[in-house]
Amino acid sequence: MLSLNLKKQYINDLVDWIEANLTDELNIDLITLKSGYSKWHMQRMFKEMTGQTLASYTRKRRLTLSAMALRLTSMPLIDIAVRFGFDNQQNFTRVFKSHFSLTPGVYRRIPEMLMKDFHSRISTQREWVNARLVEKPELQLCGEVIEWECRFGEYIDHHNHVVAQHTRDFIAFAGQHVQRGWLGFQFSPGTHSADQQHISLFQALESQYADVLPRNVQNWTGEKGLYAEIDWHGAPEEINAFTAEIYYNHLPALGVARRPGKDLLKLDLKYSTPDLLQGTFYIPVSVG
Repeated sequence: MLSLNLKKQYINDLVDWIEANLTDELNIDLITLKSGYSKWHMQRMFKEMTGQTLASYTRKRRLTLSAMALRLTSMPLIDIAVRFGFDNQQNFTRVFKSHFSLTPGVYRRIPEMLMKDFHSRISTQREWVNARLVEKPELQLCGEVIEWECRFGEYIDHHNHVVAQHTRDFIAFAGQHVQRGWLGFQFSPGTHSADQQHISLFQALESQYADVLPRNVQNWTGEKGLYAEIDWHGAPEEINAFTAEIYYNHLPALGVARRPGKDLLKLDLKYSTPDLLQGTFYIPVSVG
């Protein structure tokens, strides 16, 4: 009989493989072949360790990623349907509406991104995180904007080094002048091709410290309102992955919708180093 630790490792490895193949043809037989166990034993262990069936997990993850693709790309519905394993657009629309209570077209157009039915990646080793709702006053910031595009699905794992290097450069500069700095993130459909997403990274100080910045900086106002507040510490390379964790796990657990605005990361520069950051995420949200 497998020990609990071995079962956890087995499930983590299996989930790694499933997540890497969500855009491929994925069925129980293929997963069974990967697992090295019988179909019955593999499904029983998965349900025992996660509380959900393998088929349900795979379907919910594909629907969650398809919802993100609707918001972050201009891919046609049929392309999103095929990418995430649906036979045709009609079937995708039916299953999507059953899960999110909206058709894919409506979900793409509404101002706020509804997230209560998002489904996170399973982890048997997830750390405890305290996500809470707070009202924040207006915030005046100034700084530099870095923009680029990437194919949908590549930002988390393949562009973490881009965010990390810009973050290291920022704290090396800002840490000489202030004790608090801000990173702002904004994601939208790309312009180069339908499957691209656009990323804006805003490196900023509060406006009272504008005199330490180079000329020609951009000013930006963080609107007052409701935010999800989440304390975080980690390496700069982990920012992207934790952002995904916020969207797929912590915001759905709060039952909120993501309203327009930038995701903010307040960095405590007094306690941050180039390899270990200390800060707090603020995500603009709404309830009801």
